[in-house]
Amino acid sequence: MKYLTLLIISIILFSCSNRHEGEQKPTLLSNVLTITENEDKGIKEILDFYGGTSQYSIGASASTEDGVKKFFEIELSGSTIVEKYVDRSKMTASNIAYIFFNNLNDKEIEKYSEIRVVLLENGEKETYKFPTEQLKLVKQRMIVLDKTVELIKAKNFNAILPMLNNTITNYNKEELITKLKMVDPQFGNVTEGIRKFGFVTYKSEIGKELIHISGIIVRDKQNNEFSIDLDLNSDKNEIYALDYRL
Repeated sequence: MKYLTLLIISIILFSCSNRHEGEQKPTLLSNVLTITENEDKGIKEILDFYGGTSQYSIGASASTEDGVKKFFEIELSGSTIVEKYVDRSKMTASNIAYIFFNNLNDKEIEKYSEIRVVLLENGEKETYKFPTEQLKLVKQRMIVLDKTVELIKAKNFNAILPMLNNTITNYNKEELITKLKMVDPQFGNVTEGIRKFGFVTYKSEIGKELIHISGIIVRDKQNNEFSIDLDLNSDKNEIYALDYRL
C-alpha cells in the first residue's frame, strides 16, 4: 500500500462550493414525529452538502442477541453527487451518518443504538448501519485528522513526523515528509481545511482495527484528495497511513 501517491493526471473531485439547497421531506411515519433542533440541523447539513431529497424515520428493531435497538434512518435520493460516486456508496453513507451524528448532543446520542442510511444503488435501495458507539470513536479519531490538516495548513510538516507509525506497513517516514514539503507549493495554501468524504473500518494483518478517513483539502490553487489511517480504538495521535493525491 502506498502512503504517498503523486498522480500526474488530474481527477475531478466534487466541489462543495456548488452546494444544492435540497428539500427536506419526512416519511409518512415522520409526519407524526417531532425531531429535535439538532436532528433537524443534521438533516439540513446533509442536504446542503449532497443536495437531493431526504426522508427520515425513527424506528426500533429487536433480536434475541441484541435486544431492542432504536435507530434514526435517513434516506437520500436525487443527489447528483451520490449518483456520481455510486462506487463509493459505503464511504458516502458513512459521511451522511457522521454529519447527522456530529450535530447531536450527548442526550440525543443516547436515544439511538444506530444511525441508518439508505441510498439508491443500481436501481435498488441499500441500507448501511452505523452503531452510535462506533460513531463516538470515529468522532474522537476525526480530531487527529483535523490536527494533521491544521499542521499542513501551517506548513509545519516536521510536526507530523512523530505522529507517523510505520509498524504495520514499512515505509520511510522522513521520505514521506520530504515529499509532502516538495508537492505543497503546487497545491497552494490551505484555505478552508478538509471536506470529509467519510470513513471505512478494517482489520490490519495483525488484527488491529483501523479506520480509513478520506476527504479533500481545500486549497487556493489545487484541491487535493487526502486520507489517513488510524487505530480506531486508540486515543493516541498515531497515523498508520497517509495518502496525498492530486
